[in-house]
Amino acid sequence: MTSPDHDVVERNKATFLRLQEEVIVKGRLDLVEEIFAPDFITARAGTAALMISRNRPPYPQSGTVYERFITGWKHMTETFSGQQRTIEAIGGEGDTVWARWRISAVHTGDFLGVPPTGKRLEYTEVGFVRFDADGRIREGWFLCDEVNLARQLGLSLMP
Repeated sequence: MTSPDHDVVERNKATFLRLQEEVIVKGRLDLVEEIFAPDFITARAGTAALMISRNRPPYPQSGTVYERFITGWKHMTETFSGQQRTIEAIGGEGDTVWARWRISAVHTGDFLGVPPTGKRLEYTEVGFVRFDADGRIREGWFLCDEVNLARQLGLSLMP
């Protein structure tokens, strides 16, 4: 018999995997309201530090939670198309799930002033997400290997 905490963690891990596989990779935007709580906040976007270093907002600043996510997703998939995401590790405790995954995508749109190169880029990202009692993502912290991504794009991180 499993504990209630174990069941909640497994449910939350499954929701996180649906976000990665169904929503982000396959574009199932009809699941966004099911996966995210209406008061969802992004404490840090995956490429936030790289974007801030180029004086760009790290994610959409207006609209509902769902509209901001969809706007960000559209930009991301236009810029980095053919995304593949491989979960390398995932765990959880209580209302929190953490994971590490590898992203592989083709650079097909302008990103931080770098025109499309057509190169396949690969980088690692980690995330920590908190869930509400209904099993929807309420808070997300995402960190990507910005230095590796910047090098692949030919960006200098020095001012």
